[in-house]
Amino acid sequence: MAATTTRSDNGQLRVISLLSATTEICHRLGCHSVMVGRSHGCDDPSLALALPIVTAPKVDPNAPSADIDSQVRAQAASGGPVYRIHAETVAELRPTVIITQDHCRICAVTSDDVANACERLPNPQAAKVVTVSPTTFDDVLEDVRSVAAALGVQPRGDRLVRHMKERVEVVRREAVAERGEAPRPKIAHLEWVAPLMGSGYWIAECCAAAGCEMVLGTAGGNSPTLTGIEALASADVIVVAPCGFSIERTKAELDACGLASSPAFRELPAVRAGRCFVADGNKYWNRSSCGIVETCEMAAEMAWPELAGLWGHHGERWVRLSELDAFCSRPGAQPVTKPVVLAEADDPMVPAKAAPLGARRAEASAVEVVNAQLAALFSGDWDGAFALNSKPNCARLGDAAKFAGVVRSSASFSVLVEKGREVEVWECGSDVTVRARVEGRPETTFQFMMVREDGAWCTDGVRVEC
Repeated sequence: MAATTTRSDNGQLRVISLLSATTEICHRLGCHSVMVGRSHGCDDPSLALALPIVTAPKVDPNAPSADIDSQVRAQAASGGPVYRIHAETVAELRPTVIITQDHCRICAVTSDDVANACERLPNPQAAKVVTVSPTTFDDVLEDVRSVAAALGVQPRGDRLVRHMKERVEVVRREAVAERGEAPRPKIAHLEWVAPLMGSGYWIAECCAAAGCEMVLGTAGGNSPTLTGIEALASADVIVVAPCGFSIERTKAELDACGLASSPAFRELPAVRAGRCFVADGNKYWNRSSCGIVETCEMAAEMAWPELAGLWGHHGERWVRLSELDAFCSRPGAQPVTKPVVLAEADDPMVPAKAAPLGARRAEASAVEVVNAQLAALFSGDWDGAFALNSKPNCARLGDAAKFAGVVRSSASFSVLVEKGREVEVWECGSDVTVRARVEGRPETTFQFMMVREDGAWCTDGVRVEC
């Protein structure tokens, strides 16, 4: 993506980076001196921590993995941003360039979030927004060039990309020499542990450069949610490196969810062979920065015993599962939690909750319950809407986050969360069926199948009338 350098009236470049990867890239380009702000997640290099923070998460990154997953999915499904941008701070910093991403609205602030925040600035056109959207290895390299162009240091970007390619080629040659005529070992990267998630994106290409074949993920593809531990049975090598987690944090999560100690996990071929590893998933593996080179090197060190430690990563950025306890109990081990200030609970950018039926639940008619559920859906109150389902329906749907995913991913049901729709609800001659007609093109009518449960009406299922 081509970019031009934008400077302030006095000719000074002022840069805010809202993605940890691009903050690292800016520093690798030698441009710390023009940076004036960062996101709460930008933590590398250490000098970046001195910059003012202009964002705050709405979900606590120190919460258990399962809670983070559920809350983020629900927040994302509601249509609201997962992060808050401090527009006042941004205005005070007077940026001429804001760097953000449009790849994953869960991982960092998106270009839409930035656009909404910039609308509240005195001069919304004062800053040029540079957006990166990496899914492949080459995309990451192109992002380096794009950031360099935006900062007016294109030759440095070209040099850095050339340097990265040369280092990866060294990894590739070493892996080829080790493999010989043998088949590529199958490697699985766990990007999350509750629920279990595979990998993909540029990470699959990092593993390929290390002489491996990724399973449970494809190059440029999204991270799949696994059906269970048994999905890992095909892997010769397992790398546990959850997104945003240090090695110490990963150990805490493994202890909390009991994954590593479960009999099913212990019996996996890779685990039994001593080829299960834990790596830094915060600065490497999942971060689309210059650190993809180190990810290639780490994958090679883990996959090929003769290369273990060659690039100096063993014992620093990755350890064997059998070494995890010793690594995390060493003097100077990183704390499990990160210092973070959450977005205020009354943040106006968070969708308002629908008024619950409360004590009136038992007295409410089936129509009133459907109206309350629709109101919750329209306002983004997924927990409230989910709670109005019957117990069997809740069991089928899973939880509020999964319920949100089902509704928003359906071409028919997604109209239930579109603001501005006119809705008409009425009984159709039976206490167990309520119809809701949603105005639009095309007009859609839903049948809410209602049941009495614990003395109150609940939604047991919803059908679309043809």
